[in-house]
Amino acid sequence: MDTEKKLDRKAIRAALLGKRHEPKSKIINIWGIDLELRQASLSTMLDAQVSEDTKVNAVNMIIRYSYVPGTDELVFEDTDRDEILSWPFGEELQLLQDTVMELTGVDIDGAEEELKENPLKD
Repeated sequence: MDTEKKLDRKAIRAALLGKRHEPKSKIINIWGIDLELRQASLSTMLDAQVSEDTKVNAVNMIIRYSYVPGTDELVFEDTDRDEILSWPFGEELQLLQDTVMELTGVDIDGAEEELKENPLKD
């Protein structure tokens, strides 16, 4: 016999829609500066313009996920794109990228491998 209480529609809706769900976040330190990386909302993800250009996508992730620690204030703006692209690639940017992937649950390597094995067909 199942001992877990089954929720009805009303209880499920109240649990999912009746409160704010806090995004996961993680504070990292790059070049001696603390930066809070936070999961984007569904709205932010749907509004994001996905490009075939991996440079654009990488910079967009930095811009959309980076907050002043402990606030709702984004650190970067779209106008910072060229400056961000000039950063030296190394352990700091790798940490930033890995943290974003951890927070979003996106497995880039796995997705790329899947596309190689099962390319999308028109």
